[in-house]
Amino acid sequence: MERSESVDRIEVRSGPEVPEEQAFARWEAQVSEAYVPLADRLGARADDCLITSIPLAGSARLYQDGRVAEAVPGTLVFYDSSRPYHWEIGSEWEQVVLQVPMSRLRERYGVGRLDVPTATTFSGDSAPGIVAQFFRGIAGLQRTDPSGAALLAEPGMDLLASAVIAASGGLPRDQSADALNRQRVLAFMRSNCSDPELGVDRIAQGCRMSRRTLYRVFGELEGGPGTVLRRMRIERACDLLRNAPQLPLSVVAKASGFLTERSFYRAFRLEMGTTPGAFRALA
Repeated sequence: MERSESVDRIEVRSGPEVPEEQAFARWEAQVSEAYVPLADRLGARADDCLITSIPLAGSARLYQDGRVAEAVPGTLVFYDSSRPYHWEIGSEWEQVVLQVPMSRLRERYGVGRLDVPTATTFSGDSAPGIVAQFFRGIAGLQRTDPSGAALLAEPGMDLLASAVIAASGGLPRDQSADALNRQRVLAFMRSNCSDPELGVDRIAQGCRMSRRTLYRVFGELEGGPGTVLRRMRIERACDLLRNAPQLPLSVVAKASGFLTERSFYRAFRLEMGTTPGAFRALA
């Protein structure tokens, strides 16, 4: 997925003192500023895109195609920008917005306009909701580790197409199925990356797939699952170095999933370009 197709983050905040009509006008203006340039860069009309709203804070209602979706944190909502829609926005509204040309979804995944379940709320325990967790994580990671976020965002187009297909009750193509498997593997890795025994074989076993399948679903990510695992461990180490300055580096290494302090230093320098001690001093 091209980076310009991946995630466009829009944060809109309107306190209780702002009238609803004024809040909506403000939100609509910010959306127009954000969406139109993105659509122009992709060579698509701004009114011919699938838009995905992933709420982070507050609440809102989306109206389209005779349906009403309640958008709150932990859910996901799709809508089609080429058809009439409107929002009712509550206070302190914040969301991650994904925008993809419909033509790209149709050409690469066979997803048609009528396949999109617009103005329908998908909960966190649904297939689209699991995909939403991934994009919320990417948005948060962007603040602390932009390179890591960019790496994990590479399969985002496949993953979003998988969410649409799952939401419509269709069967995913092989490419989209790999994207869902990749998300499942990433969740398993993030939950277990502090285990120094975790490696490619353990990941494959834990996700009930062969090594060959594991490498295939990571085919678009540079370095494969081993590189992603190392970066997850370094991300955890950076958090500990920032937030627990009293911990000895040997403890940080072990808590981050490294077998030895030496391997921790080597991996940290490779990813961060400096030593753990120097990073802590500047944090």
